[in-house]
Amino acid sequence: MRTATILTTVLLLGVPIVIGAQADPPTTGAPEIFSATAHAKNATGAVSGLLEVRLRRYTPDFDRKTVEAALKEGGYPKFVLALRNAPEVGQLVLAGSEPFAIRYAREKVEDGGRTIVVVTDRPVFFIGGGRSAGTKSRAGYEVAVLQIQLDGKGQGSGTMAAAARVRPDGDGGVLLDDYAEEPIALTELTRKSS
Repeated sequence: MRTATILTTVLLLGVPIVIGAQADPPTTGAPEIFSATAHAKNATGAVSGLLEVRLRRYTPDFDRKTVEAALKEGGYPKFVLALRNAPEVGQLVLAGSEPFAIRYAREKVEDGGRTIVVVTDRPVFFIGGGRSAGTKSRAGYEVAVLQIQLDGKGQGSGTMAAAARVRPDGDGGVLLDDYAEEPIALTELTRKSS
């Protein structure tokens, strides 16, 4: 079963970053590294492993607007092309494997914490994507999307759609189609400066 989640806040399309007066503002800014344990499960089992998000910088406004406009005006195919043409801003590494290029990274600071969204230019893996006759097609699931929620101390949790596609919802938001039945949970998430 494919899940569709409204991601108006996830991709943070057109939302300015606002830092209000806070007694203890959260630590922000790249370069930074996030470490977490990823927990994936489906009907046949569960698995967990370590992952790192290594951000050298956040996506500059020009590149962010180019990717967002491609989605709005050209749909998913143009979004993927614009994403793959954007400069690499970081890497996603799973349990010491080869890195996946992050080409979109955006942060929003609010309420004493941060929300960070990153998008890779290819899928990380397909949960439930075996070779049996009932397996759904992998076609069109060409990116991975992570959402990280951090408190002011740089700790938190998140989710990952390891194989996903995005589309506009018609109201200025974004819908995410996750290949898996449910998102991968990111726990024990911590931040350190790079």
